[in-house]
Amino acid sequence: MDQAIYTALSCLFLGLLLAPSIFTRHGARRDMDKSLTWRFMQGLLSAAKKRINAWLFLFRGPSMIQEEYEKSNGSPFWIQAPENRYLVVSSWNHIKEIDAAPEDVLSLQAAAKEILQPRYTMQNFNWFDKKGVDGTPLVRTLRTLLTNHLPDILPDARRSMSALFDGILESHSMVNGSYTTPLFPMVIEAIALTNAAAFFGKDLACNKEFMSAAMNFIEQTLITAEVVRVLPSAIAPFIGNLLAKKLGAGKILYDSLIPIAEERLEEKARKRLGQTVPEHHDCVQWVMECSPRSKPWSADRIVHELMALWFGSVHITSTTACFALHHLCIHSEYIEPLRNEIESTGWANFDKSGGKAFPLLDSFMKESARMNPVESVSSRRMALKPFELSDGSRIEPGEWICTAPRGMMADARYYADPQKFQGFRFVDPNLLDKKVSGISGDGVPQETPSKFTDITDWQLWGTGRSACPGRFYATAVMKTLLALYITKYDMQLEDPKAARYFAWRTFIYPFASTKVVLHPRSAA
Repeated sequence: MDQAIYTALSCLFLGLLLAPSIFTRHGARRDMDKSLTWRFMQGLLSAAKKRINAWLFLFRGPSMIQEEYEKSNGSPFWIQAPENRYLVVSSWNHIKEIDAAPEDVLSLQAAAKEILQPRYTMQNFNWFDKKGVDGTPLVRTLRTLLTNHLPDILPDARRSMSALFDGILESHSMVNGSYTTPLFPMVIEAIALTNAAAFFGKDLACNKEFMSAAMNFIEQTLITAEVVRVLPSAIAPFIGNLLAKKLGAGKILYDSLIPIAEERLEEKARKRLGQTVPEHHDCVQWVMECSPRSKPWSADRIVHELMALWFGSVHITSTTACFALHHLCIHSEYIEPLRNEIESTGWANFDKSGGKAFPLLDSFMKESARMNPVESVSSRRMALKPFELSDGSRIEPGEWICTAPRGMMADARYYADPQKFQGFRFVDPNLLDKKVSGISGDGVPQETPSKFTDITDWQLWGTGRSACPGRFYATAVMKTLLALYITKYDMQLEDPKAARYFAWRTFIYPFASTKVVLHPRSAA
């Protein structure tokens, strides 16, 4: 039981024991004491309720945030978590104020450190402690080099995903021409396989032991970080180190990548001497090449950065893609126009565009993420110094400020008919032919068409200058995965009425047990 709740309830019990003697006093003093006792008891009950709600936040976070969002009418509001409290904003003016705040006032890195607990989950990765650390190498790697290589990455990714799907289904029995299989594990493995090849190279992507550890690393990081966050500071290091030792996926990842990073650094040194060295096209190489010339990153630093990148790229991407597949099964009327778009455009044109093609699919993905976003908050920042918004709302050092994308995405002030799924609402109307525009429920596209990767109209990718630099790669990979499902299979959920997801803190996770029925298409 939380210590604060225990203390509050103990005091309340003591107050109840003392109450009879207080109430039997005579005259005005008795009434005054009675009033003071009642107020004291009310205070204790209020404190206990706040702590109980703080712990309930772990299980009801999205719904609690939504309730406060609806009451706030656009004003900032507070959310209490077990270990901290968050000021949540939902106006674009306030979002811009967060974006404009210096890193030494509102820190994305400090918030990330608390979420990931890298001391225990990433082999003592303490990059977040370095004030003013240069994140340019990672940004340039993701935003420029990885994105520019998408025409080369996507064909291999598609072939690998397709072969993976075939292999998974062949391990199941076919019944009436269809396979029934859990969906989320299939999606995670496909995203992980693609990312491993792009980030670490094809050799590691084909290493079964490494890939098993790489996928386990995601879950182990979540478990360890969450346990450490809610523990008292006196015992958190002991338990954190114990979990890090017991759950060894992070160490396998680290030990596998260190020799590769060291070898790449040696090759870089030999190249400077004019020697011929192998060419590599992956994030290990690009992060190394983009590191500062004056203070080049060590092999240790390169690997730590890639571990953090790996966690974010697999975790969010696979969950978002899984929800989009759920929506394709639920809103099956969209499958035929999406299939027509994919087959008429062709994979070659999709690859050549670096994943920018398929605008109908792009809109469907965006509508899916709007209706069921993975995250209820975005743009998390921890205050390192006092910070005040233009309306007077203030946070102190150690407190958090963030935005409310889930609430905003379901708000009629921002989206027409927001509770209705309209898969093509973000498409340029000029691209919609008569058949597509006739789909039931799709009569209200947005006035200004937008893309899944945009950051001007929603918070999926974060805020402004700190928006996710890997969003173009992630979008292209998700499109590839969804397009493969659409063209290879007719699909439906095994039980459309069953619960498909659960909440933890601000996240929404799909159940790994949710099954999909896949019927291979003869023309695929």
